[in-house]
Amino acid sequence: MAPSAVGRWWFQDGNKEVVDGMLKDEDKAPTVAQEAESIRKKYLTPKLPLVFCHGLLGFDSVSLGASFAPLQITHWRGIKEVMEENGIDILITKVPATSGVEERAKVLEETIASTYPGREIHLIGHSMVNFPLLTPALLALTSSFLQGGLDCRYLASRIQPTNFKIRSVTTIATPHRGSYFADYFLETIGKTNLPSLVAFLDYLPNGGGDGKAFEGLTREAMKKFNDEVPDVEGVEYFSWGASCQPSLVDPFKWPYGVILDKEGPNDGLVSVSSAQWGKYLGTLEEVNHLDLVGWINTARYKWAELFGKAINFKPASFYLEIASRLAEEVEGLKKDDESDGEHELLFSSSGDENEGQISPATKVKNRKQRPSTCHNDTGDKSPTPPSGTLGGGVD
Repeated sequence: MAPSAVGRWWFQDGNKEVVDGMLKDEDKAPTVAQEAESIRKKYLTPKLPLVFCHGLLGFDSVSLGASFAPLQITHWRGIKEVMEENGIDILITKVPATSGVEERAKVLEETIASTYPGREIHLIGHSMVNFPLLTPALLALTSSFLQGGLDCRYLASRIQPTNFKIRSVTTIATPHRGSYFADYFLETIGKTNLPSLVAFLDYLPNGGGDGKAFEGLTREAMKKFNDEVPDVEGVEYFSWGASCQPSLVDPFKWPYGVILDKEGPNDGLVSVSSAQWGKYLGTLEEVNHLDLVGWINTARYKWAELFGKAINFKPASFYLEIASRLAEEVEGLKKDDESDGEHELLFSSSGDENEGQISPATKVKNRKQRPSTCHNDTGDKSPTPPSGTLGGGVD
């Protein structure tokens, strides 16, 4: 897939420095062209599209300011552009920001069906991203409700789309067992005050929805969700978690402390134990919830480096590795794959006897591929999630 016009953002003056801050040292190069070429040689490129799904108060992109000179802000900041440059077909979705999982998953299904009819896809769900212009207090209040990865699970399990086929679900810092901060928040603000909060959030560029998300992420609500939304045979499930230790002035400090007392290590919003689902690939150390979608605080990174505690997480390289892993483990691509054709798999959704079967109707060329290295910094040190939860074991 050729880079889109948006992908050219990487090549604009000043943006290479932004991208370099999200790449591991070995992925950097003196020029953008050399950087892009190095990445293409190192990482496998999936043949199937990657669909990115945001959580509560997330967005695809929003425009701020005057209409004649708007400021464009994207959710997966810089990540989308780097992955497109590597030939990856990406769809950034948008669903009602504060609605419950069921409504969001229905919108997600409609979006994917209209974009990739008859295709196989990979779903990647982040818990959520906080709108970066919120005040720290509002950030802490609203950022606890996290469901992008849950939308993906519900879509695969309960909606079971027939117009496209889900090959994998990868969840990033998703609270599969709920978040104690959701319980704490609801007790603090009171359910009777939720309508006022939802009405206020509707004024934000990324607002919209019925507010049901705020009650769906409690630990009790997620027990019911897991009982009703089992994993689907034929869909591969992967997950990542993260942990951090926020400073005293970090807006994540409050929710981090609330969660730490009840659930242990967390990224400021989601605990490591709650993030584990399916095949758990590891815990990203010293990584908070915003880092995961490219909204890294460069000052925090530099400060940590000065004190000899450099943060190794680089979001663009991390998602390139996720894509490369999907290409290898799910699609079966291998190192030095030189073959030319039959790389794009379609399936019939016409309702006949061959429904659900792979069709060779469309074939595309594929460049030479190379596998990635794993971004997991912690190996087997991550805690095991609670036993007896459907689909929640670590493979």
